[in-house]
Amino acid sequence: MLFEKYCDSMRSARLVAGFLLAASLSACTFQPLYAPSASVDGDLVTELSQVNVKQVDTRVAQQVRNHLIFILGAGNYSPDQRYDAHLQITSFERRTSSQTSLSDTTAGFITVTARYTLIDTQTQKRIAGGNRKASSYFDRTSQIFANQRAVRDAENRASKEVAEKLRHAIATDLRQ
Repeated sequence: MLFEKYCDSMRSARLVAGFLLAASLSACTFQPLYAPSASVDGDLVTELSQVNVKQVDTRVAQQVRNHLIFILGAGNYSPDQRYDAHLQITSFERRTSSQTSLSDTTAGFITVTARYTLIDTQTQKRIAGGNRKASSYFDRTSQIFANQRAVRDAENRASKEVAEKLRHAIATDLRQ
């Protein structure tokens, strides 16, 4: 008898808790990134293809720019570029262990940092901006060419990752 009352009260408490949880979650404003929105003229893919990525001056920055253009366009080219994306790319290499002899293998990593500013070309006003960063690790050996190639490959990997992060950031900025 006492056990049944306890079970009934627990059932009621769980029901009330479930109702409160459902009511609180219904107030969330989460919206999928690619869902239609009244604030965007057309769909997001079209908006992203209207972003013109300005010229850059270093090899790593060019890697970021090229990949960003590729993933923003998604095969679509819009002759009327509505937005300008200005990029400032920096990269640095850091060793994570010291080399005591020429035959030792050491590790290192490359960090690529991108600062972007998104400008509406019609109003010449800054829409958004921010920083994104990515790192990629590599191993050093006693071979000079292998080391150079490992550094370049790590730069390329980090550049692609930064470009992916920039695309997501730009898409989020255009959705707001």
